[in-house]
Amino acid sequence: MPQQAPRTVLAERVTPGVPLFEANGLVKAFSGRTALHDISFAIAPGEIVGFVGPNGAGKSTTLRIACGLLRPDAGSVRLDGFCVRQSPRDYLGRLGALIESPGYWPALSARHHLAYLARVRGGTAIGRIEEALTEVGLDPTSRKPVGQFSLGMKQRLGIAMALFHRPRLLVLDEPMNGLDPAGMAMLRELLRGLGTQRGVSVLISSHLLHEVEQICDRVLFIREGRLLPEAAFGHARVGVVEAVFVRTDDDARAARVLVGEDFVREVAEGTDGLMCHVAAADIPRVAEALHRSGLALRELTPRRASLEDLYIERFGRGMERGLC
Repeated sequence: MPQQAPRTVLAERVTPGVPLFEANGLVKAFSGRTALHDISFAIAPGEIVGFVGPNGAGKSTTLRIACGLLRPDAGSVRLDGFCVRQSPRDYLGRLGALIESPGYWPALSARHHLAYLARVRGGTAIGRIEEALTEVGLDPTSRKPVGQFSLGMKQRLGIAMALFHRPRLLVLDEPMNGLDPAGMAMLRELLRGLGTQRGVSVLISSHLLHEVEQICDRVLFIREGRLLPEAAFGHARVGVVEAVFVRTDDDARAARVLVGEDFVREVAEGTDGLMCHVAAADIPRVAEALHRSGLALRELTPRRASLEDLYIERFGRGMERGLC
């Protein structure tokens, strides 16, 4: 059985100090079946954290608890120091969320939706309507009713509604749903800007692993209600498993040499070389091992593992289809 990859450090955007969001010891059971087992994690100000795992792993349960939609059997969540159970108004006032498909009034325009939200919140955000709609790529002057919107336009409106009151934490469940490539790129840049320019933290769950990898500083993996070792992206992928392409003057012998090294996880022989899986810090040891064995190294090309690679490593190829 392959060893687990070592835990990696956070990306450079994250600064030490008091976390913006904390989940501590979350436990939740449904009809006697435990869905969450002692889930604990924290999110720093401005950090974008991905949350991935197969169907039924506990992602939606965790997100619903984070949004105050579900009460845990044990444990707590805090946002900006406020506990959702003890100070729900302060907690929820700092939270923006898009969970599954938000509700709409089909006859109203996007502008009217935000105007209604402004009235609900006392009118303090009325001046934010044009800005919020423009941020997500919707025309603030359009009178088109939401009932005639495409799925992608509705998703954009949902994100605008979640961001309208300038939350400290944004929780998104499948936010890319229905977006075309241009819409995905827009959302990607928007979320990055929230973290770097405004210090807004984001917790995002999505089955589009390539997008999660491009957006997030760090990814949490969950399986059967338990968190697994996480991975960092951006500029801090220390310890992430690498795939290293190797060519020598005798690849068959090189494969035998590398298989015998304890730091090598796996060696796959191809027609034109070897693919060797090692930790990032151990890449130089590959060259050293081959040199000691008298092999002439012709090529050694590291390849950072993608989020999909890490996902398959943690959950196995039998779960590749169950990403959401």
